[in-house]
Amino acid sequence: MKHTLMPWERGVVFRHGKFIEVLGPGRHRRSFRHRVHHVDVRPRSHTPGWQDIPTADGVLIRITLVLHWAIDDPARYVQATAAPEVELHLLVQVALRAAVLTRAHDEVDRSRDTIATEVHSTVRDRATALGIDLREVAVRDVVMPPELRKAALSELLARSEARAALERARGETAALRSLLNAARLAEDHPALLQLRALQTANTVVVENR
Repeated sequence: MKHTLMPWERGVVFRHGKFIEVLGPGRHRRSFRHRVHHVDVRPRSHTPGWQDIPTADGVLIRITLVLHWAIDDPARYVQATAAPEVELHLLVQVALRAAVLTRAHDEVDRSRDTIATEVHSTVRDRATALGIDLREVAVRDVVMPPELRKAALSELLARSEARAALERARGETAALRSLLNAARLAEDHPALLQLRALQTANTVVVENR
């Protein structure tokens, strides 16, 4: 029998139920007694299902990961387990849960890179045993409960209002300081008041013409 493998494929060959070899790209001829499993070794990226995970302070948050991986040992990938991708997802979910359980809810979002690194380090060797090269793990989404999102929005609005009130207070303080300086200047130099009065009178006369 002839078997044609594309550049991104490898063929895992069995004969009478025993592993024989791994075929590379190209055309191959094997007897009908050989069974060839085609394995796609192209890199792939996907997102396992999200998880609701409790944090160290008891808040349930939703986290989504992105995995970048490829098959680097086709023979292991075919023989290690019936569903290697499912096994990989389970390993990642367990590692993610362990990483989140040690952190308070307000630490998780700013620790995205650290959590991803911890998950990758924990799962990498076990993924290798499945014939998988786990190249990268990234945290895509961290979703807090609705109550915490509302609280965060309220806090943001409160901070914005506080900054606006502070700016108004600064403006009023500057205006009062200017009036105080003017009063002191008039007290020290009474003639300035007369000069100001004359200027005002001239302005009124000009405008009434």
